[in-house]
Amino acid sequence: MKVDPSFFRARREAVIILVAFVAFMAWTVGYCALFGYGTASGPQALVLGMPSWTVWGVVAPWVAATLFSVWFGLRYIVDDDA
Repeated sequence: MKVDPSFFRARREAVIILVAFVAFMAWTVGYCALFGYGTASGPQALVLGMPSWTVWGVVAPWVAATLFSVWFGLRYIVDDDA
């Protein structure tokens, strides 16, 4: 039984997307867990008017994930020859 080559391409794309998802999720959860919880109740460092752990733990990975998704969709994913 011969498997269509588009299956392997789709599986490779799915694995890359899953790896990227896990990486960005680990970044968000890890950074926020380390720097967002248990901090001193005193004044916090602000970046763009938000606590620094929010910017680097939530905003930065979301922006990076969005840029990766746009790049991946425009440059890596290809249409199948139907």
